[in-house]
Amino acid sequence: MPKPMIAILALGLALQGPAALAQSKGWSTGYQMGTSYAGVSGADGTRLTFYCGDAAAARANPAIASGPYLMAVLPKTQLKDALPSAIEIVADGKATRVPVKAQSGMDEVELTWTPSRDFGLSEMQLVVVSLREATRIELRAAEASVLLPTEGVATALADDPLRCP
Repeated sequence: MPKPMIAILALGLALQGPAALAQSKGWSTGYQMGTSYAGVSGADGTRLTFYCGDAAAARANPAIASGPYLMAVLPKTQLKDALPSAIEIVADGKATRVPVKAQSGMDEVELTWTPSRDFGLSEMQLVVVSLREATRIELRAAEASVLLPTEGVATALADDPLRCP
């Protein structure tokens, strides 16, 4: 094989390395710094996570958010510089529009929902129920549309991730 072809092949394999490491993960749960969570990460860095901050922990540490909230994180490349005011969570083709506050970071945009009169806890609990049983989950924001893994979703969302300790 000619040397230029070997160099191109080696470069291609080197570029695939990080992509192979960035495989999507199934849904998981946990508790860290006074906050319980249930969420999923996609291969491209997209995340969808339900959080519930313990009120006592939040009083002791102002860096901890109290109560239930949801955070979706999308790479800026997916959003093309948009800062959307809503996301759509799609479970088996049924889309639910969720109002969010966008915060732009270096390489990603955080989209956060907190309960409000426009979209409260009861509406988000319906989203959780639909996700729990979903065989296909999609996250949409602005022009972006990302498929998320469903592996482990039923287990991760079996308990109410919006009920804080």
